[in-house]
Amino acid sequence: MNVLIGILAICYCNVDCNAQSKLATENPKTPQTVSENGFPITKTYFSIVHPIVTFSDSGRNFNFDSGYTVGFPTGINFLQSEKVAFSLEFVPFISAEDGTSKVSGLLFHPGVIYRNIAGFNFLTRLAYNTNGRYGITAVINRPIVKRDKVTYFLATPIPIRFGNELPTSVTFAFQFGILF
Repeated sequence: MNVLIGILAICYCNVDCNAQSKLATENPKTPQTVSENGFPITKTYFSIVHPIVTFSDSGRNFNFDSGYTVGFPTGINFLQSEKVAFSLEFVPFISAEDGTSKVSGLLFHPGVIYRNIAGFNFLTRLAYNTNGRYGITAVINRPIVKRDKVTYFLATPIPIRFGNELPTSVTFAFQFGILF
């Protein structure tokens, strides 16, 4: 846990220092602070994620084959600049199978968001699940409707998972959410 906190602190400090150094080089005659340029900004979001298909050494598994799994990602984004943000996300997963349902895990999902790349956002996340699996997740995200106070977005998460005596797996998922 201490290693995770250290990694998160380094990532946050690196993003903040990069934003500060960029501001200093934009106009060295005028002293500026991050807050004078509107950053950092904190945003929250809620979404729903549907795993579509998972590939592993065990073969291919579609979400609806023997049951159904859905997740509810909820998080906080700390926007550092127009190009970079830091994100903390928690995802409870619910699985339904044979007429019963249960919470199948809670995912802690911190990461870095590379923003506004040709209208898309690219996210890199670490993944620690209470079900014993861990790994990384790449996400391609696109805002579809922007309003003054909310943004609706679509995303394609691609989690890669290891551990819990299961084969390495790669999943493709669909995510829809709202950013406040």
